[in-house]
Amino acid sequence: VFPKQPGYAINHDPSKVDFKKVSSMVLQRVNNGEYKVKKDYTLPRTSNYEVPKVRSEPSLSYSQSTLVNHFTGNLSEQFQPDWVKLDKQVLRYFGYFKESVDESKLEHSRIRQLTIFYYLVDDTLEITEFKELNSGIPQGTFLKRSKVMKSETVNNNTNDLFRFQGGKSQYYSFGDIIVGSNINIYGKYVTISDCDAYTREFCLAHGLEQPEALPVPEDNYHYLKTLAKIPPKKDSLMKDWLEHGQGGGKVKNQKQFLENDRRVLKFNASHDSLKYVINYYLADDTVEIKELFFHNSGRKKFPLFLNRNKLPKKFSVSQPGEVIESDYVTPVDIEPFMTLWAFNRPFRILGCDKFTHDYYLEKYQKKFPIGGFEDAPTKDKSTYEYPPYNGFGNEQDSLGNCNRLISKPPKKDYFKYIDNDKIILRFLAKFNTNVPEDKDRRLLISFFMADDTIQIYEMNNRNSGIWEGKFLERGKYKNVENETKYFTISDFQINKSIKINTFSLSILDADDFTKRWMNENMQ
Repeated sequence: VFPKQPGYAINHDPSKVDFKKVSSMVLQRVNNGEYKVKKDYTLPRTSNYEVPKVRSEPSLSYSQSTLVNHFTGNLSEQFQPDWVKLDKQVLRYFGYFKESVDESKLEHSRIRQLTIFYYLVDDTLEITEFKELNSGIPQGTFLKRSKVMKSETVNNNTNDLFRFQGGKSQYYSFGDIIVGSNINIYGKYVTISDCDAYTREFCLAHGLEQPEALPVPEDNYHYLKTLAKIPPKKDSLMKDWLEHGQGGGKVKNQKQFLENDRRVLKFNASHDSLKYVINYYLADDTVEIKELFFHNSGRKKFPLFLNRNKLPKKFSVSQPGEVIESDYVTPVDIEPFMTLWAFNRPFRILGCDKFTHDYYLEKYQKKFPIGGFEDAPTKDKSTYEYPPYNGFGNEQDSLGNCNRLISKPPKKDYFKYIDNDKIILRFLAKFNTNVPEDKDRRLLISFFMADDTIQIYEMNNRNSGIWEGKFLERGKYKNVENETKYFTISDFQINKSIKINTFSLSILDADDFTKRWMNENMQ
């Protein structure tokens, strides 16, 4: 690609030394004077031109009726510019050139196949090379779309790059590209071997008949590659191992998977005076090993001692795909009180669970002992006396400090809260007292069903000298008359007495909603 500078352009006149900027009017006059009408090609295949439908005379507007056709004759025969008529009209040729190869014992030359595209709209060429797998050559676009000069117009003198004939250079056209001919494109002699059917029809319509296609010669490298081609050997075991390693793969025996899915043989084993559990999955014949941990055992917990996979009988495995199926442990190989080797570590089978015992007894007539482990040491649960409630905060929150070093908020009954949200039962109560100032005082007790909390407000009593308002903060309170258990809705009955925070109250009445709710839910 040449830089767009004076002295490097293809149409540059070396004798011109004045590069003054001219006005647009002068430039337009020069361009109009040098404009040459492009040859009107007769295309063998043209897209169907749709003539616009003209509506009936009464439905046309004034502009449509007077300016419907500005030209005389049929509208489909009007002039079309080159960029419209020749758009997407491309001639395609196939060719090759020979490239020398140095310092190689296999080949002295190489055949490189090309595809040449000739664009009729601007007479440009584009060349691409067929991509060959593992060729080591940067293939693809061989020549970007541009005009290519003929070889006879190129001068070998480096100081004068192009030679002008009649003041203008000559470029390749479709008439210069013929099947069987050799064309020089920037020093590469390309042999045209074939073209497509559309190109043959186009050339034939212009009196240029393309010869028959020529065979593309085969170089020595491709010949030896074809001659010594060895069919690839498929390693199914390696492929299956790689697919399972990526989380895929297929089950080899679908019937085995469907019959034994979620059926696991569980063995109790010991290794190095430690206790382990060996799980054998019957669905795919895989094994995993877990270590049992007990309280204050002094060992750090980790999820698996051996990840789930097939357990080979021998520890030395050279290649994952070279091990055959018979080299893996199967249920037949496991015996009672045997030593099972897992990657050079011995595990002594001590017992199993009930399912494994019944499975071996029914299928292999082998009797495994159930269990095999001694009972794990239980945690010493000594009696602990909680300190008395100090009155700060909620009692349940304070109790959490006694059970945990870092306390957590007590859990609430979520479903009870959702079912009984906004259900509030209200009762009217008075004091059980003979004090004259407290006889006429009336209290409103609200019982919240969502969390069994109680809130008491004192009602307004004129000229009593006692302010109305909040009497008892909302919270959960204990019934000292019922083994210090928390109050429930069953403790609130009309014409009965309750004792809340040393205050003895007598329930006089309830609102209509409370009466209706208690009749429906407390029968």
